[in-house]
Amino acid sequence: MPLNQALHLTSMLLASASFIGLTLGAGLPEWLAALTGATLIAVLLRNIGVKSVEQFATQMPVSTIGWNLIVLGGFLGFWIDLLWVSGELLPAGLHFLMVLMVIKLFNLRLRRDYLHLYAISLVAILASGSLTTDLWFVPIFSVYLLAGVWTLLLFQLTKSSEVGGNVGVALSMRQESHEGHDRVSPRLFWTANGLALGAFLITVVIFFTIPRVSAGIYQKGFGENLRTSGFSDTVNLGAIGSIKRDPSVVMRVELPKSPRHDARPLYIRGVSFDRYDGKVWTNQLSYRRSLIEESSGTFAFRRKRVASGVELGEAIQQKILLEPLDTPVLFAAPFIERVSGAFPSLFFDGTGAVYLPFPSSSRIEYTVLSRSNTLVPADLGPEPGPYPEWVLRQYLQLSFQSDRINTLAGEVTQRQRNPYEKAAAIQTHLTRNYRYSLDAPLAAQDQPLEEFLFSRKTGYCEHYATAMVIMLRTLGIPARLVTGFLATEWNDYGNYYVVRQQDAHAWVEVYLPHSGWIGMDPTPTEDNPGAGGPVWRVLAPLVDNIKLQWNRLFVQYSAADQLAVVRELKAEGVSVRNKALDSMTALFGTFMAVLSGILTPDMSQVRIGLLGEVIGFAMMSLVVLFWLARKRPWVTWRFWRKACSNELVIAHLYRRMRTYLAGQGLSRSAAIAPLELVKITQARWREAHAAVASITELYCRTRFGHIPLTQKDMKHAEDQLRGLLELRRPSQ
Repeated sequence: MPLNQALHLTSMLLASASFIGLTLGAGLPEWLAALTGATLIAVLLRNIGVKSVEQFATQMPVSTIGWNLIVLGGFLGFWIDLLWVSGELLPAGLHFLMVLMVIKLFNLRLRRDYLHLYAISLVAILASGSLTTDLWFVPIFSVYLLAGVWTLLLFQLTKSSEVGGNVGVALSMRQESHEGHDRVSPRLFWTANGLALGAFLITVVIFFTIPRVSAGIYQKGFGENLRTSGFSDTVNLGAIGSIKRDPSVVMRVELPKSPRHDARPLYIRGVSFDRYDGKVWTNQLSYRRSLIEESSGTFAFRRKRVASGVELGEAIQQKILLEPLDTPVLFAAPFIERVSGAFPSLFFDGTGAVYLPFPSSSRIEYTVLSRSNTLVPADLGPEPGPYPEWVLRQYLQLSFQSDRINTLAGEVTQRQRNPYEKAAAIQTHLTRNYRYSLDAPLAAQDQPLEEFLFSRKTGYCEHYATAMVIMLRTLGIPARLVTGFLATEWNDYGNYYVVRQQDAHAWVEVYLPHSGWIGMDPTPTEDNPGAGGPVWRVLAPLVDNIKLQWNRLFVQYSAADQLAVVRELKAEGVSVRNKALDSMTALFGTFMAVLSGILTPDMSQVRIGLLGEVIGFAMMSLVVLFWLARKRPWVTWRFWRKACSNELVIAHLYRRMRTYLAGQGLSRSAAIAPLELVKITQARWREAHAAVASITELYCRTRFGHIPLTQKDMKHAEDQLRGLLELRRPSQ
């Protein structure tokens, strides 16, 4: 393939990679994405020689002034987009960037036009990389890097010689030489790919050397956060059901200190509600106070014990990767005691919920230490004890009375003695006698709770949790409704829970005098088969684990991670050295035994490791010396330096020849190829033809054939140039 055609193709590949990255990362409007994509395809077809497209481009009635007017129109569209359409600087700027790319693609004539296209592509790929943290960016960036190396290399190789007064003149890409020797050779192919690989490796080194910095205009982006329901100060009955069909991933939860997964569901708490008016739950304890910061990034939540001497439950440590949500709630297993993460501040309310200062617009990773309450035996007796006054005042509120619900609660719990047994009886009644279904439009009813309990007898988690709380309160047992997520999807590859929107859940917390808040779930088990076929169910956990590791090793890479990598590499180095010493000891065991017999026991213990190191170093030295004797790289280096030196000399002589010919009225255009110049000289100045042909032949042999010149060849070229400079072309 000729170099010029290869340059056209790599330029289109460079622009296409940046366009695809920006389209996936920024979500360009459909019309703009379609226009840019169609333009790229049309320009690519023209460059590979499709006649119809080339004729259309040639006959396009747009002059240079017309293109300038189109650019001004695009700039005016940018302001319209900024002020009335998008309303934000970042999306309007990216839309204008794609408009500039379309205009430049239709107007690729001069070399500087290609430079403009490269600059637009660079800004686009930088923007796409800043707007996304997804794994798909890796192959797109790899293609862009490979195309970029090839493009820069080909752009330099196709650059015409600049002679005399023609320096700085922009030459048309289509006027440059298409000589047979100006092609992509195997040597050029492997050189370019080697440079691309080297650039990639350097990028990886820089990546792991410099930790991520949360700064810059692109950091926030302009996309919307994942929409959630049920995590504000008020929630309508039926709000959670609207997101139960959404499989989008909300978070991933690791349990670092758990030795093994026991397949139990994990309740992840969000917020709780204390007042129900018949249709809407409200949190009356929503006043937020700042959490205590024990150290930088670590916040403590001081929970009061219910009674002195009562042990709390087992501590659960979680490492949570939370997707950007439209709520500031910080999720964790109940109940939070300590939170660590890159937070400027955290807040909590009277129900134990923890909040960020504002909803996060990017993924956040944090570590939580939670500890649930345990059921105390004192609460299982016939007289468990009195409730605190603040609990009775806050969690026995009934905004409406229903005789039917009161009667049902009494019938279900008539044989139980204490509050816990009554709560367990209500839970059993609901799970056994009702059916789970998302197709339960009860929110439109005047009495949705009675409709659920006595008529429809089908619903989802909110209905069950609401029914249990109201039935408990009619019996004088404090209770509240809690919203969060029920994690059941365990990833065996990465040992973590995958929590999705469809895992949104509501359950009940019952207050017992000695145990405190105890969680109970009256919702029947939901039949939720995994999405996709059997192959996808096997591959999905692996793909999700790759996404998690990508976020941890690349997106969330910090200075602490950088230090951990250094320590791990150091430990691996020590381990490799010790294994090598052990291997050397085993290899020379007999010799070591003899030496140990000669030396004293103390000396043998000290010297044995040192001797192994000395022997290993000696063997490696012998291998290196053997390789040097066989390959003799210094000879190759000398030969390469000599060849490069000769190539520079002949190139200098050739440029002097062209400069002299230009002064004599020949070769005024830098676009004339070497062999074409020889033909012109033969036709218009026969006396100089022999010298020009001889110097040109030596120049082409070295420059394009990579054949080294001898000293005799160099002397011959100098003599020929000296003779040429003595000639004077007769006036025409």
